[in-house]
Amino acid sequence: MKLAAYAKRNRADSEQGAALVEFAIVAILLFTLLFGIIEAGWGFNQQLEVRHGAREGARLAATTYGTDAAITAEVCSRMHFSGDNTATTVTITKTGTEIGSTVAVTVSTPYAGLTGFLDGVFGGVDIDSTVESRLEQVADGTLGTGAANNCT
Repeated sequence: MKLAAYAKRNRADSEQGAALVEFAIVAILLFTLLFGIIEAGWGFNQQLEVRHGAREGARLAATTYGTDAAITAEVCSRMHFSGDNTATTVTITKTGTEIGSTVAVTVSTPYAGLTGFLDGVFGGVDIDSTVESRLEQVADGTLGTGAANNCT
């Protein structure tokens, strides 16, 4: 009788160990999927902010808001960016100074991970967006120099 109870208890203990090993294997996949979804959503949010900044910059440049530095400062202040603003660059180029010429604003920033879990996959990726617009007013020589300006 004692031998049967010992065998039953020993079998239950070995099944608990198997469940722990199975959970460890499944947990790796579960956490990778969960953090992958979080990082993808975070990256999409950053892409939307960069696009928003490029649109705002193109609108300001089309109305000849000011110099490249003034437009860059305004773009950086209008972006509700959660990443590192000091690594964000704004480049403004134009094809001419007369009304109807095109002006292009490019906003670029490195991807800043949220969890750090998948930095090996997403790290080193640059997020950028370029928006072209037509000048609505005559531009002076200080607009659209093509130099990259950093947010501060």
